[in-house]
Amino acid sequence: MFVFTHIEKCAGTSFNEILSLTYPRYFHITKNNYGGNEKRNDLTIDQYKKILHYCPSGIGGHSVRPYLEFLPNSKRITFLRNPIERYISQFNHLRETGWVNAIDEFLNNEFYNDFMTKKIAGINEYTIANTFLVNFDFVGDADNYNKSLNYLQDVLDKKLIGKIQYKNQRKYSEGYLKYSDLSETQKLKAEENNKNDIKIYEEHILKSSVLKNYSDNATLKIPSTIRIKVINKIEKYKKEKIINPIRLA
Repeated sequence: MFVFTHIEKCAGTSFNEILSLTYPRYFHITKNNYGGNEKRNDLTIDQYKKILHYCPSGIGGHSVRPYLEFLPNSKRITFLRNPIERYISQFNHLRETGWVNAIDEFLNNEFYNDFMTKKIAGINEYTIANTFLVNFDFVGDADNYNKSLNYLQDVLDKKLIGKIQYKNQRKYSEGYLKYSDLSETQKLKAEENNKNDIKIYEEHILKSSVLKNYSDNATLKIPSTIRIKVINKIEKYKKEKIINPIRLA
């Protein structure tokens, strides 16, 4: 069994689709009724025990955190991303969905600081997040997504099934804020807000040489049309008949 911690704006939506196509008994834990990184969204031990009745091959989602002590000692996987790119991407997403209106409002909201660190550790502490990540079996890089998928296939000893596509990408980039659009003061503020995320990205991605050994051509197995249709029906059933009732109980 594997456990996937999905960090916001780190290619998790695309990755979840690959996991579902590869493992029909993979359970993507959805129904988060509060904002991202809210501990009130965390999977509970009672919910986990109910999901275990269905013999999952893996579980994953925003609410599946490494600090949850009841989770099994199984393969832990996650994706990180260049912290500043991830931060600005989250701002664009939140602005589009009406959660924030302006970049300065976002920069001054501590809730969005060091989001990767807090997702892993539960609090904004580099040492704790680093301790968890050291024990992960796989830490991928969303900025080297294809290489990371090839690496993961070795970690899981499994040929992944799926097409390389990136979900949650905007069809229209007009108005999309880039880091280069920020003033020097805003850039410094963004970097300060993500100093722990920058440290964990440097430690677990930039200092690691493992991805250099893999091709940037992801060698995935292309799913058949029948498999896609069957998996879509299974996913709908799991979501409506199993996961939502458990998460909403």
